[in-house]
Amino acid sequence: MSTTVRRSTHLSRHLQLLRQQRGLRPGQLAVALGTSNPSKVGSLIRSFELGEPLSDHWLQALIRELQPDPDELRRCLDLDQAEANRQLELDRRAWETWADEPIDPFLTIRYIPAVYGVREVPQAFCTPRETAEDNAWARARAEEWAAAELKRFRAKGFLSWTRRERTWFDEYGLNPCRRPVSFDSRSSGAWMQVSGSQRCFLLGDDGEPITRSHGLDQPG
Repeated sequence: MSTTVRRSTHLSRHLQLLRQQRGLRPGQLAVALGTSNPSKVGSLIRSFELGEPLSDHWLQALIRELQPDPDELRRCLDLDQAEANRQLELDRRAWETWADEPIDPFLTIRYIPAVYGVREVPQAFCTPRETAEDNAWARARAEEWAAAELKRFRAKGFLSWTRRERTWFDEYGLNPCRRPVSFDSRSSGAWMQVSGSQRCFLLGDDGEPITRSHGLDQPG
């Protein structure tokens, strides 16, 4: 089974219309697809019709069962692709603007698997940064501080010097490696999330949850 996930608008609306023309409810269509769990798959179908993503496996199953006109299918796919491309460009522009904003450098610590915290880099270790020479000197000092912190916690992590520049460390702060961050290679870094909740968070110095900044506000 493919794990590719598709989000469609024009296609999902067209498939919904074909379902309704056959007088089928989502659960009944799920039965026609041969699933052993029509309630669950019916919910997936309805969510897809409302704009949520659907796995390629179930999308192909819907197309086989509902048999849309090939020309209409291609038209819907082309429209969805064009809209996806436009959204991608908007996301790229938003990310580039966000990435250029100045930040206070911080260290993300992976205390144990799936448990992450952040610590602000003390100003004494990340200033001055006005000139290229000063910036290089300050970053090296910040990396030394980050390595010492990770050694103290026996952890791995990464230093966010800017939103475009990170230094990754292995466990105990060893093997620092500088890696640029771009829109195409971006990630939100690391965070935690309570099951059933959309809110992401990290642990601060005092153990309290942090829900803003530190990569949690990354667009796109």
